[in-house]
Amino acid sequence: MNDFNNKISDLFKDAEKDNIAYSKLENILDKILDGEENKEDVYLFLDLLHLSSVSKVIAKKNNNDYWTSKIAYIVEKYNFHTGQLLWQRTQRYKEKTLFINIDGENKEAITYNKFGNDLILASKAIDSLSDNNTITVGILSFNQYKSALIDLCCLAFGIRIIPIPLNSTSDHLSYILKEAEITHLFIGGDKSAQLWNSINKIHNIKIIDINNIGSIKGKTISWDDFQDLGEKNNNNDHDLALSKQDMNWTSTIMYTSGSTSNPKGVKFNQINIVTKRFARALALPEINSSDTFLCYLPLFHTFGRYFELLGSIFWGAKYAFAESPSFNSLLKDFKLISPSVFISIPKRWVQLYDLMNDTMDLDLSSKKAIIGKIKELTGGNLSWGLSAAGYLDPDVFKFFHDNNIELISGYGMTEATGGITMTPPKEYVINSVGKSLPGIELKLADDGELCMRGPYVSNGFFKIKNSESFKDGWFYSGDIFEQKDEHYFILDRKKDIYKNSSGQTIAPQKIENLFQDFDLVRSVFLVGDGKEYNTVLVYPNKENLQFNISEMNNNEIHEVFSAMLISVNGFLSPFERIVNFSVIERDFSIENNELTQKGTFKRNNILNNFKPTIDLMYKKDYVSLYNGNKEIKIPNWLIREIGTIKSNIKWNGKEVLINDKKMSLPLKWNNDTINIGNFFYKIESQVFDLASFIKSPKLWLGNQKFIDFCSSTIFRIKESVIYPDINIIINMSTFRQVIESQSSKFKSDLQLENLHHGVKLYLSNDLSFYTYLNKIISQNNNEWTDVFIDTFIQYQEHPDPLFRIKLLETISPVLSDHFFVNQLKSNYRYLKNNSNNEKFNFDVTRLSNEQYLLIIDLLKTMHINIDNADRIDKNFIQDILSIICEYGKIHPTKFISVRAELIWWQLSNSPTQIRSAAQKEYYNLINGFRQWIGPNTSLTIARETKEEYTWVDVITFDDNVRNKHKNILLNAITNTTLIKEAIFLFSSDTIIHLADIPRDGIWIKLITIKNGKSSFRVLVKTLNLGTYNIVINLNQDLKRDFFEDEIRWLILMGSGSVQNQLVERFGGYWPEESIYTEEYITDETVGLYLERNRKEISDTSKRDRWQMRWLHYIWNGVQAYIGFWHRTNHNLAIDPPEPDNLIIPQHDYTTGTRIISISDRKEIDSVGQFYLDLYINYIIKTEIKFPGLKHMADWELIFTASLESMKVKKGILILEKLIDDINNKNFNAQFRELGLTKDRIISFIDEFDNFGVLTKPVVFAALRYERWLDLNPTAKNEAKASILKELYHDYNLNSLLEDYPETRVRYFMMTCLKDSGPELTQYFQSIIKDMRAKKLSPWNLNNRIEDIVENASIDDNEKFFLARMLYPHIDAADYVELVKTTKGETQNLDLVYKTEDENGKIYSIRPPFHPKEIAKFQTIISNENLSVTFTANHEFLLLFNDRNIVVGGLYYKIKNNLRVHLEWVVIRKKYQRLKLSKRLMDEFFNRMKQNGVNTATVGFYHEKFFYKQGFNIDQSYGGLVKKLEQE
Repeated sequence: MNDFNNKISDLFKDAEKDNIAYSKLENILDKILDGEENKEDVYLFLDLLHLSSVSKVIAKKNNNDYWTSKIAYIVEKYNFHTGQLLWQRTQRYKEKTLFINIDGENKEAITYNKFGNDLILASKAIDSLSDNNTITVGILSFNQYKSALIDLCCLAFGIRIIPIPLNSTSDHLSYILKEAEITHLFIGGDKSAQLWNSINKIHNIKIIDINNIGSIKGKTISWDDFQDLGEKNNNNDHDLALSKQDMNWTSTIMYTSGSTSNPKGVKFNQINIVTKRFARALALPEINSSDTFLCYLPLFHTFGRYFELLGSIFWGAKYAFAESPSFNSLLKDFKLISPSVFISIPKRWVQLYDLMNDTMDLDLSSKKAIIGKIKELTGGNLSWGLSAAGYLDPDVFKFFHDNNIELISGYGMTEATGGITMTPPKEYVINSVGKSLPGIELKLADDGELCMRGPYVSNGFFKIKNSESFKDGWFYSGDIFEQKDEHYFILDRKKDIYKNSSGQTIAPQKIENLFQDFDLVRSVFLVGDGKEYNTVLVYPNKENLQFNISEMNNNEIHEVFSAMLISVNGFLSPFERIVNFSVIERDFSIENNELTQKGTFKRNNILNNFKPTIDLMYKKDYVSLYNGNKEIKIPNWLIREIGTIKSNIKWNGKEVLINDKKMSLPLKWNNDTINIGNFFYKIESQVFDLASFIKSPKLWLGNQKFIDFCSSTIFRIKESVIYPDINIIINMSTFRQVIESQSSKFKSDLQLENLHHGVKLYLSNDLSFYTYLNKIISQNNNEWTDVFIDTFIQYQEHPDPLFRIKLLETISPVLSDHFFVNQLKSNYRYLKNNSNNEKFNFDVTRLSNEQYLLIIDLLKTMHINIDNADRIDKNFIQDILSIICEYGKIHPTKFISVRAELIWWQLSNSPTQIRSAAQKEYYNLINGFRQWIGPNTSLTIARETKEEYTWVDVITFDDNVRNKHKNILLNAITNTTLIKEAIFLFSSDTIIHLADIPRDGIWIKLITIKNGKSSFRVLVKTLNLGTYNIVINLNQDLKRDFFEDEIRWLILMGSGSVQNQLVERFGGYWPEESIYTEEYITDETVGLYLERNRKEISDTSKRDRWQMRWLHYIWNGVQAYIGFWHRTNHNLAIDPPEPDNLIIPQHDYTTGTRIISISDRKEIDSVGQFYLDLYINYIIKTEIKFPGLKHMADWELIFTASLESMKVKKGILILEKLIDDINNKNFNAQFRELGLTKDRIISFIDEFDNFGVLTKPVVFAALRYERWLDLNPTAKNEAKASILKELYHDYNLNSLLEDYPETRVRYFMMTCLKDSGPELTQYFQSIIKDMRAKKLSPWNLNNRIEDIVENASIDDNEKFFLARMLYPHIDAADYVELVKTTKGETQNLDLVYKTEDENGKIYSIRPPFHPKEIAKFQTIISNENLSVTFTANHEFLLLFNDRNIVVGGLYYKIKNNLRVHLEWVVIRKKYQRLKLSKRLMDEFFNRMKQNGVNTATVGFYHEKFFYKQGFNIDQSYGGLVKKLEQE
């Protein structure tokens, strides 16, 4: 033994211990590649490489391609062919079982030694047959040991061998025998004998009867005689035969079945055959000599011959011949053999899956029970599977993966010795056929065709030169693929792909595959080559009991299949979508020459056989009328409805005439304008499609001539569809329609007809349209609401301003709020521009609360631009102030906000006439409110004692109240409604009368005498309406103007409606008594709080705690004082701004900062002076007063507080003014001493430009997160997510999104994604900039997060938190995935939400990713006997069990940007009562809120269920309604 041999032997020992070093293997390989090692040592090394422990070491290095290429080189150089491989295995495994034959319940084992001896005997026999001539052997047999032996013998000893497909036709068999020049044919089985006998006369071939059938014709010898020849042959030198083979010579030919032509023979040499075995071993390193293969795939196919037969021997494993390929027989064999590996077509895996489903409840069974059942059915050892030669549902793959069977997907072709790609173990990707196998080079041609080359790819077809399939060293597969992340996905056969009439490429198989899981469908065939659009031939599954097709009428069948097509179309690009279909009477078949032996389509034959049916699908369902280059399409159904025939319809370029009916329709083109009936339209096409026009009612409602022509049938259309090529032209003539004699009587059953008459009345200037439309709106039938709105919106520009305003008033209840407000302003301007005397009148009872709120927003906007307001704008403001005043009078709950708005305009820098109007409306509002609330009663009767008592009897004064004040207060309470009014305004709209207050129920105490006022606390106890505290302020010394000015500021700053509340809520003012009321606050001031905690503040051990508290108090206090200054238009400031005048909640996540008194206020004429006063008085002096307080942030905090108080736009302007003041010599030195420079402000503004506003709630939430993280350094993501969500809600960050859309992104940037690096920061910066520019909504970040997930270098932790950034409703413990899905040409980032039922089982909630999932949902609905019709507008949210099976779901329509209509919610029966419907609904609501939807509607069904989900009856929507409030 030489040293090299010793090293290899040592590696065998290491391999046995599973402790082999890659470096040693690499070293041996390098030496073989570099030198001339002897053949025996090289063969020993190649023997080593078949061991699993060695393959695993190589595979782990991800260097398989390199090893395969080098092994191929060694195999060729050292002449290592199949014979050498077989010889190695027989010597190594000797008495180990190799083959197992099965006969019923019995099995026969054949050892490696026995096989080796049989191999030699067979080689001698074949040698005797040859008579020293070159022979070519063919095998025509079912799978059996004898035929496998002959095949392996020929491969081992250099005899060309041709396994012939048993499913060949007689013509194909003849062709193969002749082309391959077969001299000796081994025949096994009756089918083979019959096939041969049918052609024997034309062939002079020697036959070996493998199974001694006896009836085979021709020159035949029996198997026994064949073996005798071997025993008698003493001349065969087997060592010489093994050594003399040419590795590049064609050892074997395998014929591929031809569908329309003769079979092609694929040539293989020994390099192809042997190299493939090493490549496959590296791809599947876990398979080893302990494995057992149960095999039924034919040995004339590559997977059966190479993977199973040669593969078993290569690995030293067992190969069991299945007794029969039938499923029941295989089940018997499973139990008998207990295989660990099973390779099969998809059908067998589906059958095994279905058997599991039939024999146990997979949904409710434990994983242990399921695995136990699988083991019972498959013999207990099945670990590996391969599904080849067809599509297998991903759910089946997942099922076996989940239950400990590694089921592999792959793609192969005969030309590549079988496998080309394979899904690596544990790396399954849905619908992928895997990654390339080791050693094969793949590329996609320009058209997507898969091309390959490599040591185990054939070099060509036998006797065919210049084949189009073999070019430039590449084999062209003829299959179209796409590649994603190294995985390959097959689209279609190249020859089957076609182009439509527009030249767009369509892969029919890809589309046909989408129908595979519809229970309704047995077969489907796509048509569309050269056509304008795609159609399908569908053969239904008539055995499907759930739909029972045989019992359906044509309309029902059409509806069911239409719904199916719509669901499929949702996953296709527009040009791929299916427009029509036909349900055919019979299935496609081999007998009709429509299918190949493999079951694939012969497309041209199908097109020919079904031509009449196909022609009908493309038959025009309309009549075309031409005039010049213009065309009109009139639908056949309308012709039938009119009651005429096609030949009677003419078009003369001016009118469409129906001769036999004496009917006509004006229809005339003029360039891009077309006159139809009463109206004119812009048209962008040379073709007018009447059917599409009818489906868009807004185009023809009010067009009486068109209605007369088409008849009232068109009022019965089912839904509105936009006709994009045509738009109505609105001009003066549009509003001069003349109502003819047709009745305009209201018809409640046909809303479109009612709408039509309403439009006619409006367009004919008949004011009764108002009453007519009101009737329609009052019906609360929301079916045609969108059409109603769209129709009248297009007619909004009526020439008469009165009609414009009346229309707006009429339809305001159904208009979107923003549109209404915009039109209100626009119509007002039109009124003033076109009428000198017309007064603006609007019925405020038509206003909704949302419209009122938007009117308030409009007033704010107009105030910002007041300097640019013209006369009409100013008049508009005055009239709108009158409208909101009236609204406040009839809606007392809006009194506070209306009052504040009117006061705000009085205090604003507006023109005098607006301020006067605001003051006038203010008094009007006060009077109206006090009329509504009613006068005080001066006397009442006790309910129990029946005694009379007055206000004197209920009021008790504290001793500290002077008599003078007692009289004033008693008189005011008795003679005014100040108690009643204050309690109504401070409570939840509670009205108190004297009768509600017991004797001595009111207690009054003096609080303070300060700033010229006496303030009294009034405690009111009622009999059963609770207890209330209010404050009465009595003017003592202040001038009335100053006092009333303060009242106005208190009203404005205490309302909380115009901006955040800064002072106590204001009650009422009674000028005669010089009294006003306000809310009573019990909390202590910041100054008192700091004084009370002075000792703790100075304690150095508590420094960190007080740093946080003081930061909180600085931020809130500064914000409050800046807020007051800003609301006075920067004219007034509290002097001095100090903690003693503030109440601030102690918790930093609560709101409610209040300024105690605004009496000490001074005029401000400098931005710089204001900020200096604020900084010095509030921060510096307080820190001097309380040693231990030290601010964590100063100027940047103040700047941020400025942006928060004044909003960004105004805040930035103020900071720019501050820059100017810093340069002022009066302030420069002071600011420099306090650390403020121009550059510091500019840097802050730059930071804002990049990342938006870092608001106080975000900062404090982030600080608390950091403190929590310090205490929990090893916290898992779930725990981090939990605290993130808790803090997000505690600090109410959602409420900031409208003003600061960047809030959520910044929050995540400062917490869980703080250390993510510059790449992610750049993505976030881009998102924030677009949100601040209003290009991006904070509620719709899907595309941007998808971009990050797709392109950024992020880890799983970052993905985890990005999902929670995108979907705020996700709880910490929720398991979610962001899954990228493709629908046609669009890609989406969808959320998969995991939830549990009440038993702890896991379910997924998500949209459908495949049409089959919609099909399963459709089946569930049908099983509940519910009527279902899906349309293109429907969307789905489905519920899946842990096996990814649809068990329920819901479908819905987005009616507009704000409303969603829910159609059905259905859960399979056995999943009901598990609270899954609630989880599904909650997730649905969350997703809708995420998309900005605020209203969900549903029809009247299962009311109890929907009541539990928060729905209520709302007639304005015609059903049940739930308002979706943002959290």
